[in-house]
Amino acid sequence: MPEDDVLNRLMSEIHNKAAQLPEKSYTTHLIRGGVEKMGAKILEEAAEVVDAAEKSTASDNDHLVYEACDVLYHLWVLLGSRGVTVDDLRRELQRREGTSGLEEKASRKAPDAT
Repeated sequence: MPEDDVLNRLMSEIHNKAAQLPEKSYTTHLIRGGVEKMGAKILEEAAEVVDAAEKSTASDNDHLVYEACDVLYHLWVLLGSRGVTVDDLRRELQRREGTSGLEEKASRKAPDAT
């Protein structure tokens, strides 16, 4: 994927705002709200994606795409605020590529119950 890819540019902008926390920035507002604020927005936007999907048709997905971009933005703000990069996401997706979702889930280590 080219370095100037829109997803790389978006994550770069989020990382910059997380480092600088400029005033009058919606991204800054979300980051300052912490995981609770960012998580609430992700859940809100995810519900809007589901609603848009229920109303979309094969020939008209414009609203679904719009809402999907909203949920992606909010998810990326949370990830970017934690230092996650596009390359981190790409590596994990590549690791999972070609593996059945059921196999991948079964291979996960259970969290320590300490």
